[in-house]
Amino acid sequence: MTKRIVWWMVSVLVIVSLLVGCGPQPTPVPEATEEPVAQADEEVVAEEEEPEEEEEEEEEEPTEEPTEEPEEEEASEPKVLTVRIYGDIQSLDPAFRISENDEVVSNAVMNGLVRYCPNSYDLCNQLAEEIEQSDDGLEIRFKLREGVMWHDGYGELTTEDVKYSYERFIDPDLNADYADDWATLDRVEIVDEYNGIIHLTEPYAPLWNSTMPVNSGNIISKKFVEEIGVEAFATNIIGTGPYLFSEWRPQEMVILTKNPDYWGEEPYWDEIRLIPIEDDKAGEVALESGDLDFGLISSQSIDRFEANPDLAVLTRPSLRYYWVGINMLHPKLEDPNVRRAVIHGIDVPSIIQAAYMGKVERTCALIPPGLTGYWEDAPCYERDVEKAKEYMAAAGLESLDLRLDLQDTAEERIWAEIIQQNLAEVGINIELNPMDSSTYWTTTFGDQACENNELMVSSYSMQPDPAWATMWFTCDQVGVWNAMCWCNEEYDELHRQGLVTLDPEERQEIYVEMQQIWDEAAHTVWVTNGARVYGHSSRIAPATTPNGKPQVEFFMPAE
Repeated sequence: MTKRIVWWMVSVLVIVSLLVGCGPQPTPVPEATEEPVAQADEEVVAEEEEPEEEEEEEEEEPTEEPTEEPEEEEASEPKVLTVRIYGDIQSLDPAFRISENDEVVSNAVMNGLVRYCPNSYDLCNQLAEEIEQSDDGLEIRFKLREGVMWHDGYGELTTEDVKYSYERFIDPDLNADYADDWATLDRVEIVDEYNGIIHLTEPYAPLWNSTMPVNSGNIISKKFVEEIGVEAFATNIIGTGPYLFSEWRPQEMVILTKNPDYWGEEPYWDEIRLIPIEDDKAGEVALESGDLDFGLISSQSIDRFEANPDLAVLTRPSLRYYWVGINMLHPKLEDPNVRRAVIHGIDVPSIIQAAYMGKVERTCALIPPGLTGYWEDAPCYERDVEKAKEYMAAAGLESLDLRLDLQDTAEERIWAEIIQQNLAEVGINIELNPMDSSTYWTTTFGDQACENNELMVSSYSMQPDPAWATMWFTCDQVGVWNAMCWCNEEYDELHRQGLVTLDPEERQEIYVEMQQIWDEAAHTVWVTNGARVYGHSSRIAPATTPNGKPQVEFFMPAE
């Protein structure tokens, strides 16, 4: 296996080099449900043969007939699952996670009180043996499973850990990136070691959709985090989950190993290897050669993978939203006429056809179809070169130089080349700035974004609640995740109302109005919600959320 990994890594490096050279989600309480993982085969430990005794020449003593030693048996091969992630891990801390890659890893190591069941939006109890919300929505009472142990000898899970895990989100000294997930949390009351009450200041509409069942609902060890510190915890975690975070080789591999003391059914895989591969083509080569069991593939490769008897294709509708963002605070882009010139200069249908073979639908606003808040009548701006030039003239410009930041993947390079060609006809000269995934996420977002960003190709994942889309573009997210550096107080107030409004029709009106305000600001070219397309070995049965996030802890062998 080591030789194959080395060969594969060399192959990936060669392929990536060639590609670069070419350029371009009261609620009913879920019943306690165990994860559907199977018993692992027992290892057969080989017995060693005992050394023979030397014969003595001087005196012969009666000896027993020699008995046959049992034949030596080989230990069973370890069951290893190898999965592609589209970039390396950056922060596994639930309060500061950065990408889906972080969530995939940490969800296999940590548990929440509840979690989405495999391949479903149904809720399964995990650490909560019982959990119930009050009729007024202000209290959630829970009882923990007893005897659940933290990894690495950090003792037993108690209510104190739950209190620590959730209250840190609203700690102003911590300043958690995901504080909005617990926006109305007041406190967690410790009744005893295993019983507690979550107290809210107001009802919180997204609680059972996009807080409790996802990464923000994961429970962390108070003792462990206080011992190693928040900074170190980002890439060195423990949990109560089925797998141990055993090793991280930056830009090479994350290794998870079976938790022998897991409170639930024994995990199937002895080891899960997560390999960061940013380029789809390189990932596809590794899948086809058998060096990967599961990973994203491009839409252009679906037919080829379906024709391969050793592989299978899994397609999930995506809640992800893809767009071209415009930094409103950059001096070149402060004039709304310039931003509208960009919007009318880009041919979105051409991007969809070229990058996705026309196999995804165009989107024209933030909230995807099927969710509360979907804006059915949102305007879709078509490419109009003459109108774009008129906006340029209104801004007093004939030409303009802009930089487009993107991740260096085949998909985003296609976007970038089309945008570059389109805007050249408008008089806007685009410099392409492709970056590896880690560099992109650390330089395009954060404190430096409003000063440095111009245009950016971007996409965010979301949970099945509209608040999980709108939350990243409030005023307090400028310089964090709001990379267009847009601030609108009316939008912010509507966002707050949406969090505490439980009536679905009222929430629908709130989120449509928010998107109308967004549209007037002219800082976004909407493209698609995409689709998550995976190739995988026919020997495995993968599991994902309905919107396509891998749940590697639930992967099983194919029947």
